Amino acid sequence: FRLKVLSYNLFWWNLFGVRGGNGGSAGALIAQSSQTEAYDLMGFQECQDVGLVLRDAGLSDDYTGLQWSDGDIAVGLAFHKGRFERLEGSTEKVAEDRPEQWYGKRGAQWVRLQDKKSKRVVFIVNHHGPLPVDSGGVCGGDATAYNLLRIFGQHAQAGDALVLVGDLNAGAGSRTQRALGERMHRVNSNWVDAIYSSCAGAAVKEEAVLANGGSEHNALFATLEF
Repeated sequence: FRLKVLSYNLFWWNLFGVRGGNGGSAGALIAQSSQTEAYDLMGFQECQDVGLVLRDAGLSDDYTGLQWSDGDIAVGLAFHKGRFERLEGSTEKVAEDRPEQWYGKRGAQWVRLQDKKSKRVVFIVNHHGPLPVDSGGVCGGDATAYNLLRIFGQHAQAGDALVLVGDLNAGAGSRTQRALGERMHRVNSNWVDAIYSSCAGAAVKEEAVLANGGSEHNALFATLEF
C-alpha cells in the first residue's frame, strides 16, 4: 500500500495576495515534482483556495480538493480521486495562538480514504500550528500534540494507515514535535514543516525537501509503503 504525500505551506497572503500567484509558481512546483510518480495526498497550509492550486498545477481533473476556511484558518487537502473514495472527514480546532502573536484558533482537517482496488484505508490529518513558533500556543506543545493525536484515536480505525502533514509552527526540537514523536514517526521535516506517519524505517521509500515555489516554506514529500 504505497502512498506519496505532499505537505506545503503556500504563504498565501504574499504569494497569491501580493504577487497574484507569481505566475502559478506553486502549481508548477507541484506539477514538476509529481511527474515521475503522482501524489496520492496533498496537504496545504495558508491555503485559501485549494481549487486554484490544483488548477495552477494542471491537476483539477485528477484530484478532489477539500477546503477549510474559518477566520484565520485556511487549509486544504487534495486526494487522487481516481484511486480513492472518501469515507468520512471533518475539521476540529485543536490550539490557539498566544496573545503576543494572536491570529486566532488553529485547526486540523482530517479525512479517511479507501483505495478503490486494495480496499486499504488511509487516515490523514492536515494541521497549521499555533504561534509563536515553538510555543505550542496558549496551552503549550504537549496539549497541541495531544489534541492532534486524539483525532487519530477517536476517528481512525484499526488497520488504517496514519499520516499527519503540516506547518506545525514548531521545529524538530519543540515540545509539540517531541510529543508527536512519542506516538508517530517523523518521516520528513524542514524548519517547522513535517510529515509524520505510523510507519518508518524501510517503509519510507523516498523523502525530499523541495524548492519553495515562491512561498517562504519549502514543500516536503514522502513516499511510504504501508
